[in-house]
Amino acid sequence: MKKLLLVAAILYGSALSFGDAKADYENARKLVQNNKISDAVKVLEKISTSGDKEYVTKANFDLGLYYFQNKDNAKAKKYLSEVWNNGSAATPEALEAAKWLHAIASQSKNTAEAEKYIDWADKNTQGKDADIVSSLIMFYFENKMDSKAQNRYNTAIKSTDKNYVAEINYNLGQYFIEKNNIPKAKKYLQDSYKASPNAVVPAGFLLSQIALSEKDNATAEKYLLEMSKATQDKNSEILGMLGSYYIGVNNLTKAEDYLKKSVTADSKNSESLLMLLTMYESKKDNANINSIYNKLKTIVPKGLNKELGITYAGIGNAELSEKYFKKSINEDKDNESKMFLGQLYYLTGKQADGINLVKEAVSAKVKGADEVLKQMQSGGSKAPAKQPSTKK
Repeated sequence: MKKLLLVAAILYGSALSFGDAKADYENARKLVQNNKISDAVKVLEKISTSGDKEYVTKANFDLGLYYFQNKDNAKAKKYLSEVWNNGSAATPEALEAAKWLHAIASQSKNTAEAEKYIDWADKNTQGKDADIVSSLIMFYFENKMDSKAQNRYNTAIKSTDKNYVAEINYNLGQYFIEKNNIPKAKKYLQDSYKASPNAVVPAGFLLSQIALSEKDNATAEKYLLEMSKATQDKNSEILGMLGSYYIGVNNLTKAEDYLKKSVTADSKNSESLLMLLTMYESKKDNANINSIYNKLKTIVPKGLNKELGITYAGIGNAELSEKYFKKSINEDKDNESKMFLGQLYYLTGKQADGINLVKEAVSAKVKGADEVLKQMQSGGSKAPAKQPSTKK
């Protein structure tokens, strides 16, 4: 729900109209697509002095974002200020520029300027933009202007637009999570949750995670079940969360039931499939192991065994990691898995076996294996630095 003021895709334009500035702007976009950023910047700088009002605005805005991303706030402010034009008109471009100028001023600790820009944006959207209102309230809280923050908040929540109220509360809940003020975060998230049915899933998720961190399993379960109900028990991700929750509280019957539902809702939900595979592995249920393995195979047709070995190593399940690395070596003839299994052996007390496997990987010219071997041979019981990569 929260529309964070993050750096967007720089130098990305919309519909174009006419003239040489149009052709230059189109050229700048193509240069960006070809990763010729410095050339694109030169073209945009040319457009910014062209006199074509529409494309001057586009170029200035893109240049402002470019320099902001590259931490040159002085130049970013220069170009964005041209777009804002002293707030002379509340055009969409000016409103966006005001948000970025607010961010620049906040970074520079220029509180008065930061307030000027975001307050202008709030007034010129008639207080109806939940993102801007949230940013203004958070700005007040951040700068210890609690009275202003509360007054603006109180005005905002009088709105009859429940989604608007829910979004503001959600944004503030996230803000206080980032500030590690969990009591306040819970208050705003609960208000969001109650304000609109559309907030049940996003606010419910954060509230469930807070409850789990507080060891309040009953409350976490309540939110997760209500999230699932709000999505007619058809959201694979939420059903998977419930499966994971029930694994955590050792209710494996319910865990299996919800994970199966998750996979039924989305046959390619690899996280739910992995949890099911792990459950069936623990029960030595070969029929279901093979069934789930084959489903995973459709998602990862090449290198599945190695990926499972890496995944199980990452979560500390050495037994299953060894099983799947061995399958990768024997069935897939994957020499990189020799290096990974060698590391696993080394880290679990089988140093000699580990070194021998890594030597085989070195002989097979596996990238990085020689460095791992050097560290093993010189490190005693010290862990090798190179770890299995999950990159596909």
